Amino acid sequence: MTLQESMISQELANVDLSKVAALQQKRTLAFVNHFVLTNVQFLNNFMKRCEQKLMDFDKKLEKVNAAMVLLEARLSSIPELNTVTQTTVQKTPDVTEAKSSEETPLESHTVAPVQDSKNAETSSETMETIEVKPSHPEYDRFVKMVQVGVPLQAVKLKLSLEGLDPNILDEILGK
Repeated sequence: MTLQESMISQELANVDLSKVAALQQKRTLAFVNHFVLTNVQFLNNFMKRCEQKLMDFDKKLEKVNAAMVLLEARLSSIPELNTVTQTTVQKTPDVTEAKSSEETPLESHTVAPVQDSKNAETSSETMETIEVKPSHPEYDRFVKMVQVGVPLQAVKLKLSLEGLDPNILDEILGK
């Protein structure tokens, strides 16, 4: 305790509180009103800033959504993506038949030429995705987005926004 604090406490101990005048009610009410008013103003300003930040975030989110719609439109307008998917779908049953029944080596050479191990792995992944695709046609455009290079998490977010299950996309992609 400092010297000043000890002097104040001694003076308060010597004061007879029955002789001290009561605080004025108007003055106390003014202090309380001032306290309430400043706190309400602070909370209103805080709320206004939070709402403004939420509005800015909402605008950014709308821009991202519009960019996704434009990207999807661009992807659907690329004819190479549509033809590659169709030819791969047509080749897949032949390749699986050739691998399952190795009785016809001529078909295996015409449909799937000799491949190195990396190409074989990618072709088996492609076969897995295409085998599941026909049962989930609503996921086709999302698979195309991933194949073109759109980040997987962004595609999953778009899936969930449209009310589809992102786990099915993982199954389709074989991950």
